[in-house]
Amino acid sequence: MESLVGRSYAKTFIYNLKKRGEVVEVLKGVYSFKKSPYLAVKALPKAYVGLGAAAFLHGAWNQVTAVVILSPCVSSTVRGGVREIAGYKVILRKISEKMYFGYTYIPVEELGEEVRVSDPEKTAIDLVYFKRPARYEIVPKLLEKSSWETLSNYLNILRERGVKSWRKTSRELQELLREQPARREQR
Repeated sequence: MESLVGRSYAKTFIYNLKKRGEVVEVLKGVYSFKKSPYLAVKALPKAYVGLGAAAFLHGAWNQVTAVVILSPCVSSTVRGGVREIAGYKVILRKISEKMYFGYTYIPVEELGEEVRVSDPEKTAIDLVYFKRPARYEIVPKLLEKSSWETLSNYLNILRERGVKSWRKTSRELQELLREQPARREQR
């Protein structure tokens, strides 16, 4: 838009749209007429909804205090931390490029589009890896929805890529799996 009408007019136009509540700022310099906290995933080239927000979208948790977006682009492309997008608390958190895998696309009603969300197995791994306090409550529910084969493959990917703390993450997940004997018998 700036190249068509000039920088000054473009800034004034966007300012007035923001003031009237017609657009929301997703990231610095990125605006949208759609009002959803999940837009930041679409704006970043490599990002996915993770941790508690992903568990909520998978039906494994019933509360979301903030939408957490994990990306290797945080700090190089966009500033990380807490921000507000469309009235929702959104946390942009940096992850290693080695940890960027294991996501699927889930439709989000308010967007009318699909966004990248970590699958149940990767969500469980991320919750344990980042030592989230609610992991003991959420991970067992995620493991009920998980495939042991996929989880095992993901743990091997962590090992092969040399992800820091992969052993601790693997051990803790195995302990949580042992606590679910009925689940293993079903698979």
